[in-house]
Amino acid sequence: MIRFRQFCLNNLLDKIRPRAYSAAQMESFSVRRAKEEDASVIAELSRTLGYDTTAFVTGKRLRFILRSDADLLIVAEDSQGAVVGWLQAHAAQIVESGFRVEITGLIVSPAQRRRGIGRALVAEAERWAKSISAEAVVVRSNVQREESHVFYPALGYAATKTQNVYRKNLAQ
Repeated sequence: MIRFRQFCLNNLLDKIRPRAYSAAQMESFSVRRAKEEDASVIAELSRTLGYDTTAFVTGKRLRFILRSDADLLIVAEDSQGAVVGWLQAHAAQIVESGFRVEITGLIVSPAQRRRGIGRALVAEAERWAKSISAEAVVVRSNVQREESHVFYPALGYAATKTQNVYRKNLAQ
């Protein structure tokens, strides 16, 4: 059993180890605040992780999010100005755990992963959290997203609990 677990861990690590990119490739992106015009590419990136959304629906959501002082929505652009990743974070005062920022979404284009883009987006969210005096940054990750279970601990995040998420749709 231990050998099998080690085999699985090694297999996972092989998938997520950084690729050999040059320094120029690693630095050929920038991070900026999202704009309404980013809706179609944010929707497209969201679909890469199985979220069923459209540019229209994403645009409606962006209009609300971009007006909110409690939300941060940022994108990473490559050197040609194409959006290759996005992160959303939300600030909230929680009775039992204090004022915190939660990373509610982080997606990087599969072709652009392991180049430091996700790390840069998270670092920007952490800067924002500090600037608004948040006590912590938290993130939830689906158990199926194996890469994230290595990514976040590598950035200093510790798993604090396992939970189920329940949802009740209210729309008719």
